[in-house]
Amino acid sequence: MNLEQLINLQEVVLLAAEGIRNAEAEADYTGLRRQLLADGRYSDAIPSFVRRHRDLASMWPALKSFAPQWEPRRQEIRHQFEPALQLAEDIEAAADPRTTDSSAWTGAISPAERTIAVKTLLPVAIAAVDQLIDTLETPGHNGGPPRDETVEAIANLRALHTALGELLTAADEGRLQEAFAGGLPVEIARFAKRAAKNLRDDPLPYAMSALFLSICSACGISGIGGYLSGVAMAMKRK
Repeated sequence: MNLEQLINLQEVVLLAAEGIRNAEAEADYTGLRRQLLADGRYSDAIPSFVRRHRDLASMWPALKSFAPQWEPRRQEIRHQFEPALQLAEDIEAAADPRTTDSSAWTGAISPAERTIAVKTLLPVAIAAVDQLIDTLETPGHNGGPPRDETVEAIANLRALHTALGELLTAADEGRLQEAFAGGLPVEIARFAKRAAKNLRDDPLPYAMSALFLSICSACGISGIGGYLSGVAMAMKRK
């Protein structure tokens, strides 16, 4: 199982935590769960509720037990998926020598500074993501049919847009520290890096991706600063 598939599995469960379950979601969950269980690399990192429950219907009571409201449930799901997602990211990084280790990011930011940065800068990042999606969806923006990497980039950018919106809402509602503790910034970092990776052969969109990577880093979202150095080097080579 790769990182993208694992993120998709987490998204299915996150929606289920809000009570969103249908035949398509059930099929996605059972198929992705089967792949995860069959991949021995993740044997010690699989969330316990995924291991126990074969379908979303049987999982629902477990998800409800995390918290009465859906947002704390989502935070707990992200927390329990984190070991598997980190492992998947490490496996992917090891297979791609062009990826800079995210552990190179060592910056620090106070809660007050983080709140100001998020409220000031995230709207810019969201606008940049919006513009980039529009550009990539324009037929022939690069002079030819969309590449597989472009299609994947759009999917990752849409997920990034949603996650950035959630983080900005949390800041507006005074729940920013809770959102950081719940793992939402980790999710943002992954989507942002994956989008940049998808776009590295498309110079202008790649440069735009560096913008929102930089903004996320300035907002205190870890796992991006070190990756940015690799982006900068790749852009210079172009």
